[in-house]
Amino acid sequence: MFERSIYNYRKSISFFFLNIALKLNNYKLCAFIIFLNIRKFSKIKTKKDSKRNILVFSKSGGNEDLIESFHKDKRNNINFFWIPRSFLKKIFLHFFKNSNYKDYHTKLTISDQNQKKKNYDKFLISIFNHMDKFKKIDGFISFNIFYYSEKSLDLICKKLKKKLMILHKESTFTPLEEKNAPLIYKKKNDKTIADAITVYSKKQKEILLKSKIATSKQVFVNGCPRADYAFGLRKTKPEKNIIVFYLIEEQRSKNLATKKTKVNWKNLNNTTLKYLINFAKKNPDLEIFLKGKTGVHKKNDIYRKKMPLNIKFIEGGTGEKYLKLSKVIIAFNSTVIFETIASNRKLIIPNFNNEKNEKKNFLYKIYDKKYYANSEKDFNNKLKYYLKKDYKNTKLSRNEKVILNYYLGNMDGKSGIKVNKFIKKVIN
Repeated sequence: MFERSIYNYRKSISFFFLNIALKLNNYKLCAFIIFLNIRKFSKIKTKKDSKRNILVFSKSGGNEDLIESFHKDKRNNINFFWIPRSFLKKIFLHFFKNSNYKDYHTKLTISDQNQKKKNYDKFLISIFNHMDKFKKIDGFISFNIFYYSEKSLDLICKKLKKKLMILHKESTFTPLEEKNAPLIYKKKNDKTIADAITVYSKKQKEILLKSKIATSKQVFVNGCPRADYAFGLRKTKPEKNIIVFYLIEEQRSKNLATKKTKVNWKNLNNTTLKYLINFAKKNPDLEIFLKGKTGVHKKNDIYRKKMPLNIKFIEGGTGEKYLKLSKVIIAFNSTVIFETIASNRKLIIPNFNNEKNEKKNFLYKIYDKKYYANSEKDFNNKLKYYLKKDYKNTKLSRNEKVILNYYLGNMDGKSGIKVNKFIKKVIN
């Protein structure tokens, strides 16, 4: 907590001076501020003579994919540094005040914005060109083709003769998103000229190619590296009597939905939480975690409800630690579902309003009935049964392999090795 406070204080001070530098149009000062805020990935080791440097625009989920791909590599010759994406956003918004740009909607819509984009691109080129005097950067990593402040990186890297790799982590779509994505990719965004893009699944590659946002020479299917960790948990016996509920994102991002789309999971989230609180009160020996998503679930909102002492809320951060500890995972329409299946933990998907049938176009295609809890009684019975059941490392079923391959492109826990080779091939 103390380290986090120090980090936030340093970031606030940096933003103060960054605002001054932007008002003065001083790219040299901006470059120095960015340099002061880059940090090396502590979990990725490198050889002493490593000379290649990659700057990563940090993002939860994407960071874990990168770490999983390199943390065991004793022969790694690449230094990975990271900086919060908010620094790039701050610069972008300086040039595009009151902009209506958002992720997945990055195409210029007003002609007078052409000059603003040229100014933004030119300024970033000057920043990163000057920053080489402090730290020579050979390439950049972004975790999405369609982040509005990072969309120009492809052109900037071409001008600077640096490599841009995109580890496109948003690859798991619902049927509605799969249908809408090609149109929105093509209509709302320009083609990317990034050096190389890695995606989780064949389906995501198909969507990118169909939209013509990228070519087959740019896009590679390597699977989801952070799922490797989940596969590794199959040999680890979970702690007894620990349940984790990955809180439901009440309004899934509308970036890939139509204007007519109206779906809200607030009722389902509240109902699931209500049932879990009731279960916790009757079973005080249990330890239950409510895992929130960064920027979505707030501690104050959760604790407005009366919570038993055996329920704890975890705000933000990644969830691997809790996947390892838990015996039962409760999740809905989240990639945690697939990581749970990969890890051999017991999975419960709330279905109290027949969501899997009534709202199937908004949900991942998971047909196995054993995962769903259709009532409070069913929910309680599943929890009791799973908590009492002895742990056994079973093999993945055919259906489980199909699900994991379709959504994560990973059914053997070896995606990290593929992404490792992918990055080294591009940068070296």
